[in-house]
Amino acid sequence: MGRTGLVVSEIGFGCGGNAGLMVHGTADEQRAAISTALELGINYFDTAPVYGDTASESNLGRALRSLGAKPIVATKIALEFDELDDIPAAVVDSVERSLGRLGLERLELVHLHNRVGTRRAPKPNIGVGALLTVDDVLGPRGVVEGLRRLRTRGLVGSFGCCAFGGEMQAVRTLIDSGWFDNLLVHYSLLNRTAWNPASEHDGMNYEGIGEYAARRGLGTSVLRVFEGGALTGARHRLARESASPSYQRAVAKARALLEETNEHPVRYALRFALSNPDVSTVLIGFSEARQVEEAAAFAA
Repeated sequence: MGRTGLVVSEIGFGCGGNAGLMVHGTADEQRAAISTALELGINYFDTAPVYGDTASESNLGRALRSLGAKPIVATKIALEFDELDDIPAAVVDSVERSLGRLGLERLELVHLHNRVGTRRAPKPNIGVGALLTVDDVLGPRGVVEGLRRLRTRGLVGSFGCCAFGGEMQAVRTLIDSGWFDNLLVHYSLLNRTAWNPASEHDGMNYEGIGEYAARRGLGTSVLRVFEGGALTGARHRLARESASPSYQRAVAKARALLEETNEHPVRYALRFALSNPDVSTVLIGFSEARQVEEAAAFAA
């Protein structure tokens, strides 16, 4: 994973709310899926406090303790607008609380979940928390200062940032600062702009930010490879762009093409992302253990 020093599985276990398992599943279902993932070599688990209003972190921590497992766990920080008076303190508090829920003494990787842009705002165009400025992140009383305090105490290893929303020029500035080691980035059959900005898409243009990060030594964690379930036909939570008629037409076109060629949509979408040598790991949300087995088989 870039310059983090971490060696991660090409499939990462996403613990968000879309697939539902780590937020709404039973303890037995969660334990079974995580056990299957570990047996298949999946060693990277991605969670966040906002997933299920902290339920994902708590459930993941309980399952890992019951299995006696210690994989690589990454979580996130999403600061709200009313926490920006003392950003470093809010960052430290967020990570300390996450460590408590996860039952861990240290996190190898923590991502800034907030998006960045030119001006502060209570909400970003896509995502959670407040929209932060570059100075809110890199300034003397910013996010990085809080992360540095955590690293000094041995609580955090590497730092990551997010390019799923916000302004790409601001994300480039974070990358160029040298403080961040991994990038969360949207990349799929329907939106390839993180690596191919001139490609057709409906929604946000990521302006080649994935390639930009990789060329500067960052790892990349790819999300939304199935477009929240749209490409697989699963019921999914619609993002703003996925509610548009043009997006729905693009989904229908992609699914029709896959049916014509007898391609399984999960296999094709997953292998599309994995075929990019810059991609460190593809984050997949699972609903049950069977899906973990299926994804691993398709990757192989």
